[in-house]
Formats: sequence, structure tokens, C-alpha cells
Amino acid sequence: MLKWIIFLIYIFVTIYLAYLGNKKTQSLSAYAVGDRKMNPWIVAFALAASMTSTATFIINPGIVYAFGFSAIMGYGVAAGLGLFSGIIILSKGFRKVGWQSQSLTVPQWIGERFQDKRFTIFFALVNLLLIAMVVLISYGSAMLIDFTLGIHNLFPVYHFEMTLIFVIIFVFTYTSFGGTFAHAYTNTIQGGIMFIVALVLVISGIPYFKEGLFSSLNAENPLLTGVINPQSLFFRNFFEVFLANFIVGFALAVQPHFIIKSVYVKNDRDVNKYLTIAVLMGFIFSLVLLVGLFARIKFGPQYMTNVDQVASIYIVQTFSPIVAVFISIAILAAAMSTLDGILVALSAIIANDLYLVLAQKHLQNKSSDQRLKQALKIGRLSIIGLAAITLILGLLQHYFKEFSVAIFAQTWVYALFNATFIPLLFGMFTKAQNKKWVLAASLLSIMTHVVFRYGELSILTTADYINPGLTSAYGIIIGLFVMGLYYIINWFKSEQVAPKQG
Repeated sequence: MLKWIIFLIYIFVTIYLAYLGNKKTQSLSAYAVGDRKMNPWIVAFALAASMTSTATFIINPGIVYAFGFSAIMGYGVAAGLGLFSGIIILSKGFRKVGWQSQSLTVPQWIGERFQDKRFTIFFALVNLLLIAMVVLISYGSAMLIDFTLGIHNLFPVYHFEMTLIFVIIFVFTYTSFGGTFAHAYTNTIQGGIMFIVALVLVISGIPYFKEGLFSSLNAENPLLTGVINPQSLFFRNFFEVFLANFIVGFALAVQPHFIIKSVYVKNDRDVNKYLTIAVLMGFIFSLVLLVGLFARIKFGPQYMTNVDQVASIYIVQTFSPIVAVFISIAILAAAMSTLDGILVALSAIIANDLYLVLAQKHLQNKSSDQRLKQALKIGRLSIIGLAAITLILGLLQHYFKEFSVAIFAQTWVYALFNATFIPLLFGMFTKAQNKKWVLAASLLSIMTHVVFRYGELSILTTADYINPGLTSAYGIIIGLFVMGLYYIINWFKSEQVAPKQG
């Protein structure tokens, strides 16, 4: 009974914070980016919590459980360093242009930077691929609630389906209600709880360290303690473990619910403050990956057929029922904090970059205030459609998933930043650009990732097909190569023109 009380307290506190957020959300701008003068501590917690979702606490430890220390080096060290570097470098570049243009979304930023509304529409459609991460988080949250509250005992049939529906209705509703303020307020509480629980989970492994963590893993399989695991699906060599994960981690920073936070605050000093706090918190959260190693020693390889459940089982069997519920609520908070940030970003993109742009003629007789109010309504209503898509895709993953739901999410989220990385990077740090080359590089990047992932090309092995991080890294490298070719051609042209001018 007590676990239900704790769970319901969390639900009601979240609803109340969403209510407070709704009182401040009277415009599309407030819904999408707040009042642009938020406290940097609040933004820091929102960013750190957004970076840390169900994947960090539930799904990725299962990958570590399966493949050992090489997964920690790949996901924790290489991808972590890439993400933190990308967040720091790209947030400042995004803010410089975004603040001047008063951009509400990443697609609008790209359209304004390249002065082409077609870019806004195209990259708005590409950003909708972020729904894959919504599916991952909803799926992981439903699984966690099912395990922790024993929903399967109450409803032996369709318990997961019922829990998934609850998660979707709850989070999608409070996000639509409160927008960015609800996201920021709830994340401040959620981030604090997550920080405590991350420490508790890491400390739970002290007995394994005392008994010799690596010697125990080595006794089962020496490959589990290696920096590289040749028999794994994702960490077979130096490129896969370090370079591919660093590239992908860096590019992850272009996700709309990450990078847009640089315009939440009022000055560059506040940006430095929230980035410092968020990166430090992110480092602590990344240590949760160690749970995968603890679980491998505790359970052995018995859960290799369903690695997505490993972290949930570890929590339930390691801690007392009350502590396990508290931890599960904190991990649920981690999931919600990322999920509501994504939903705010997606609904703002639908309202601002698709509706206002595509319905421009229809809205031309309306005042600016009327157009923005209508767009805000459309943004909130779009969450209903996003909820339906999430439910359908979540159920498909439940019945037909490929090894882990993380693979599905990574494939399509990585496709998103394969497309947006080039225009954002070169839009930030170069003055003039050829739009055709930027678009070509973007398209080649995403096509390389998708074709390598699903094309079953003879130059790739079976393991390459299932590793979205590797195929995405190939795509980013191809995109950068195309832009490098553009500069080389321009350089040759300038060299040929220079003598004639002399």
C-alpha cells in the first residue's frame, strides 16, 4: 500500500507543478521557450534531467549487462565526452543566432539562418523522428511501473499495455497543459531526486567492488572486462567503442530539447552557469551504467534474452520494497523529465514551423496575436496525435522488437541529428554558405545512415546493421566530407581568379 501512496504523491506533485506552469503559459513563445530569463539553476536541472532518461537508468545498463566494460567505455566515456563537448560548444553557437532571430525552435533557427522557409519545413519534418525517443521512454517507464507496482499481479493479461496507456495519457496531458514552464519546474524536482538515486544505485555496488568486480566478471568471461569486446554487437573495435560513440555523442547535442535551452536564460553568463552545473550532474548520472556490471555478477547471463528488464529486476531484488519504489519513482522522474522536454519541442515545432508556415495564406487576415493563439492551440492539440503514434509504435516494439527497444530509438533519433548536424554546425560557425551544398550534405548524411542500417550492403557485416551508432557515424563523416569538398572547390576557384585580378 505504501508504494502506491509514494507513487500517487509523485503524480499529484507533478500535476500541481504543471498547473503552475500553465498559469505562465499564455503565448506560443512562453510555451516553447519560457520567458527567456529563467534561473540558470532551473535550466541546468532541466537540461541534466533531459539528457538522462529511461535509457540511462533502465535500458543502457542492460546493454552493459550484455557486453561488459566495453559498453561503459562506449556509452559512458566516449559518448558522454562527445555529448558534453557538443552541448557546451553548440549551445553557445545556437544562442548567438537564436537570440537575435528570437527563434522558438531548431527548424526555425535553420530557416532563419539560411533565409529559406523551405528549410524550416523540411527540418521540422525531420525533427518529428524524435518520436522514436518518446516511444523508448514511454516503453521503459511502463515496464518500470509494471515491475515496481506489481501491475502484472493485478492484471495478469495486458498489464504492460495498460501501464503504457497510463504513462502516455499522464505525461502527454501535463506537458500539453504546462509547456516549457511545466517542463522546467518538474525537472527541477525530478533532477534532484534523480541525483540522490544515482548515488544510491552506484553505492549499491560497493560489495561487488570489495569482492573484486573485475575479477568476478573475468572469471565468467574475460571479454566482459575488456575495453573492446570483439564478440559484442556494438563494441568490437576501437572505432566502434571510441570514435563512433564520440561522434554520435557530440551530434546528440543538436536534439531540439537540448540545444533550445540556451535561449531560456537572459545572458551568456547564465549559459556558462547552467552548462557547468548540467555537465557535472550528467557525469554523476552516467555512473548508473555500472549497474549493468553489478547485475551481471548478481544474475549471470540468465537475462540475455531480454536485457531491457535487467535494471528493473536488479532494483526490485537488491533493495527493500520501499527503497525500490523510491528508486523506481526517481527513474520514472528521469523518464518524464526527458519525455516532457521532447513533447514541448515537438509540439512547438508542429505549431511554429509547420502550421504557421504552411497555413500562412489561411491566416493572412488574422492579427499576429490571433495567429499565435491559434498556433498555441494547434501545438497543444498535436500532442493527442503524438500520443496515438507513440502508443502504436510502443505496442509494435513490445511484440516485435529487435534485441532492445533502444536500437529502434537510436536508429531514428540518430537519423534526426544526421540531418540537422551539418546545417547547425556550419550555420553557427561560418558566415556564408551555399544552401544547395548544405542540403546535399544533410541528405547524404541521413541516407548513408539509413541505407547502411537497413540496406544489407555487402561491405558491412551483420553486426553493422544492428548498430545505429556506427552507421550514424558513417553518415556524419560523409556529410562533413561533402562540406570539405565544397571548401576545396571554392579554394581552387579563388586561386584561379586571384592571378587575373592581379
